[in-house]
Amino acid sequence: SIPQNPELFVDTPEAKEILASKEAELVSVRSWPEFIGKVSGYNYIEKKGRIPGAVFGNCGSDAYHMENYRNLDHTTREFHEIEQNWKDVGITSDKHLAFYCGTGWRGSEAFFNAWLMGYPKVSVYDGGWFEWSNDPNNPYETGLPENSERYKEIIDIYEK
Repeated sequence: SIPQNPELFVDTPEAKEILASKEAELVSVRSWPEFIGKVSGYNYIEKKGRIPGAVFGNCGSDAYHMENYRNLDHTTREFHEIEQNWKDVGITSDKHLAFYCGTGWRGSEAFFNAWLMGYPKVSVYDGGWFEWSNDPNNPYETGLPENSERYKEIIDIYEK
């Protein structure tokens, strides 16, 4: 962690507090196949699925690409494009947003974008799916989420 800015990181107990809050969202910056549990994304992560209550932050095609955040030359997309990507699935700056992915790098990149855009309350759940899924006491889900109407456009793309 960064000792000078501990508020930028959340651990598993804090991630659970975020999930219980109406003023915050835990944002999964993973691919749709990872989010619905078709793949874990990494050969060293056994469990497949998502943290119950997390929202989909739509990173791109798989665990190694961020095409919804980057241009073809790997520079960052225009901020308005990233923000629209979030708005399309109901992610807005009025909540505390804690970003996570499988191992931390995608969540950190999404966090950095939100921070640069001036979102007032953002953090990274650095342990992400790797940490969450390694604790047998933590629940997880697979398949379409209960609030799948939030992701209609995403489902139309991936579930054809």
